Amino acid sequence: MTDRGKIIGVTGGIACGKSTVCQLLAQKGAFVIDLDKVGHQLLQNTSSVFGQLLSTFGTTILDGNGVISRSKLGEIVFADSEARKQLDSIMHPVIVEESRHAAHQFVEGDSSRIAVIDSPLLIEVNGHETVDLVIVVVTDVHTQKQRLIKRSHDQKRPINSHQIEARIKAQLPLSEKIKYADFVIDNNGAVDKLGSKIDELWKILAS
Repeated sequence: MTDRGKIIGVTGGIACGKSTVCQLLAQKGAFVIDLDKVGHQLLQNTSSVFGQLLSTFGTTILDGNGVISRSKLGEIVFADSEARKQLDSIMHPVIVEESRHAAHQFVEGDSSRIAVIDSPLLIEVNGHETVDLVIVVVTDVHTQKQRLIKRSHDQKRPINSHQIEARIKAQLPLSEKIKYADFVIDNNGAVDKLGSKIDELWKILAS
């Protein structure tokens, strides 16, 4: 069997700090695959699932440039669990395939390499079964909501309290995700405190 490096799955609740953890791991030398970015690319009119998304959700999800609007699509799927399941069934198989292919390409033949898959729904789509280790990033609900509000304003797509609750409830509870974790990172504190936790984690991952 050919030696290969480790493939790590990083997940957690929305606005818990997965991306920050992945950025810190990237600074250590990890190759990070952001599944949100892969998903965003699939909303472009050149993607393999563009037609299927339009036939399922209608042309009202398009923006003025003929690209699928994340906010318009989000309004539909976060308010309707069946619509969300439809979206997941279209998007996730493609996202999983592309991300796993990229991760395996990076680590193949080099046992020192570490690929990180940044996946908000790693557990929900059984992605934890295809990685070597699972990291779950957690925070308390109050901090989670405050970060989500700030992020929505920073992105100039402010959301209300009802939308915040819908986004949090759309994901598996953190208490359930933790059950699948090899490592749990508490991200309630400042970034420098998180950095020291990543330093310790990296020593274990690179060993």
